[in-house]
Amino acid sequence: MEKLFIAGPKSLAETILLDLQRSGVVQIDPLSGNRLGQYQLSSEEEIRLRRWEAVATSADHTLRLLGLEPDPAVKPFQSDVEKAESIGLPYEQLSAGLVERRDQLREELELIGRYRWVVEQLAEAAQGLDDSPRLAVLPFLIEKREDLALLKQEMTSALDGRFVLVEKPMGGRIAALIVVLKQDADEARGVLGHQGLGELPRPRDYARMNLRALALRLTERSELVPLEMGALDKELQRLIQKGDWTLKELWNRAKNETLRLRTLKEMSSGRYGFVLFGWIPIALKSQVLKIMNRYEGQTIHTFEPVDEHGEAAQIPVTLANPRWVRPFESLISFLNTPRYDSWDPTWIIAVLFPLWFGMIVGDIGYGLIFAGVAHYLSTYVKHNRTLKIDFFKMRLSPEAVGRLVGIMKPMIAWTIVWGFVYGEFFGDLLQRLGFFGTTPGSALIPVLILRTDTATTANMLILVSIGFGVFQVLHGFYLKAIFAHRTAEKKHFWEASGYLGGVAALVLFSYAFMSRDFGLWLVVPTLGCAAVFLLGVVRARMPLMIAELPTQGGHILSYIRIYAVGLASAILANLSTNVGFALFHLFGVAGMIAGLLFGILMALLIHAVLLVLLTVSHVLQPIRLIWVEFFTKFDFYTSSGRPYRPFKFIGGSL
Repeated sequence: MEKLFIAGPKSLAETILLDLQRSGVVQIDPLSGNRLGQYQLSSEEEIRLRRWEAVATSADHTLRLLGLEPDPAVKPFQSDVEKAESIGLPYEQLSAGLVERRDQLREELELIGRYRWVVEQLAEAAQGLDDSPRLAVLPFLIEKREDLALLKQEMTSALDGRFVLVEKPMGGRIAALIVVLKQDADEARGVLGHQGLGELPRPRDYARMNLRALALRLTERSELVPLEMGALDKELQRLIQKGDWTLKELWNRAKNETLRLRTLKEMSSGRYGFVLFGWIPIALKSQVLKIMNRYEGQTIHTFEPVDEHGEAAQIPVTLANPRWVRPFESLISFLNTPRYDSWDPTWIIAVLFPLWFGMIVGDIGYGLIFAGVAHYLSTYVKHNRTLKIDFFKMRLSPEAVGRLVGIMKPMIAWTIVWGFVYGEFFGDLLQRLGFFGTTPGSALIPVLILRTDTATTANMLILVSIGFGVFQVLHGFYLKAIFAHRTAEKKHFWEASGYLGGVAALVLFSYAFMSRDFGLWLVVPTLGCAAVFLLGVVRARMPLMIAELPTQGGHILSYIRIYAVGLASAILANLSTNVGFALFHLFGVAGMIAGLLFGILMALLIHAVLLVLLTVSHVLQPIRLIWVEFFTKFDFYTSSGRPYRPFKFIGGSL
């Protein structure tokens, strides 16, 4: 990354900015610490900014009303702001009117469904008394008969018997009405309120109708409202088909224009000239040079190297990873961006996360299901469609779905590989059918590690899991020591070095204790690592490191979950298959076909439930080990960097 400075006459400021926006490679920042003033937009530019902001707001509002979202992949609107306003405003007005009317009809339909039967029953009970000029009829709903008795008692006391109470059982509730003299209506309503009750709510259009007219009206509207909603939905669908692309084009163009004009306001300028400051990746430097060659003799530009240590927090960061690693950058970027002088841990996730996921699941059948899901998701990428998951209110762009599929592919591969190692296909199904065997020559494919046989495989798999923990925890402290040494942070250097030696000493001592081997080849390194720990405590002036050391060592034991969670999954999968076989045997010889089908159905159903319930856990467990146990060791979350966000067009250039 390098710093870019451009200076020139104010008359060229917006033109140069437009060229940089077309190139899309420079991240522009305000120039701080200078004596120049802020760039002032002309009155024409201010008006243009406000108009494009209004177009952007209108297009965004209309898209939301129609259940659509902006799409940065759509090419921007090509005409001027006057044309954009003339197209966008009518769309917004029409959409707002249709959506408002649709919401009203939905509310009315909900009201009809809730109260139509109740009103019909109460209208029959009222017998037209609510038309009387001397009487008032107060309909209401009540939950319990005991509450109705209390209401009747209080009403008797308040009105001295001048009322009639009629009730109609309505499923789990009671529909009732009270008939009183009109002069007693307010007092009767007060009693209802004291009991926590209120009159049956009526929409404003129905407020003056009596119960019989209301019942007829609700019946009539129950037939008409669905027809109106159907016609309205068709009109909205036509509007969506007609305006989808246009509204997205308007949004992209308006965002591009407002972004450029706002960026112009953030630049520094004097009376006649301007100064622009930005960051440019060295590999893309040639694109800026091509632009500036057009203004040779009119402007001045210069590139300066960055100070990797003094400016590390301000320098934008762009991750440079191999193609197979890039999908995993999404598992880093939403947590934090590594500082420019730090280290990109994406490849660690790309290697270990799929491997650990495969170790935990380790089932060929489940792997094939995941492969089917990945193939289905890839169709969204192929056809450039947005994935909508309404239950979670999620919208994933084709690019996001592509990254998800890229993450799933190595997870699926490792799941199938470990499935062959464990000999698992929906649990021990293929072992029962003779495809996998635990002894040489007993089946087509030998089982290398039968993880459900804990007596013979538990120690090995636990040690493998702990080995991953030893590597990651020690690696994390090593990285922290290296970064602290680069930035001359002596306290953090000695803290990390001390923990590195202390945890290594614990690991060596644990091995010696468990193997009962206290030879010099173990004792000497253990004492050496312990000495490094004590030196770190003294030099860092952190005596609490002594109390924290067992906790840091205990983080290694967290990696046992790779084995434990996987074993639990395998046992549950075996139980699911066993249920299917047990149900098959229960039907006996006479019902062999029915028993077989029923057993397979039940087994697949239980496997499906387990797959849904456990997949989230199988994903979270390995990624948690990296995010928590590893990243916290080298202060990944406290040394934040800035993501590289170049100044560029949304949806391409004009």
